[in-house]
Amino acid sequence: MARVTLRDVAVRDFRSLAEETQRQARRQLDKLARHPELGDELGHRMGVNLTGYRAVHFGRNRYRIVYRWIRDQGEVEVWGIGKREKGGIYRMVGRRTDDAGEK
Repeated sequence: MARVTLRDVAVRDFRSLAEETQRQARRQLDKLARHPELGDELGHRMGVNLTGYRAVHFGRNRYRIVYRWIRDQGEVEVWGIGKREKGGIYRMVGRRTDDAGEK
């Protein structure tokens, strides 16, 4: 099983979700621990280069968990949890990875 870690910003994302949405997100995180390659590979989304990142959908396809699977460390590193609406989650994660120098 993979170790699932949330970046500090992703912890804040998670805490900002409604209780039911948190439960749905937690179920997806549990799935990622068992199947870390479950998410769709992102590549370029909404003008943002997210090559190497993946996303799983939940909440009737309205929400995304954007993460990076670090195979050699056995770690799923979550960079963002939020609404897909107008690609906002992808732009947000793109800014975060830029700020962290993770591209």
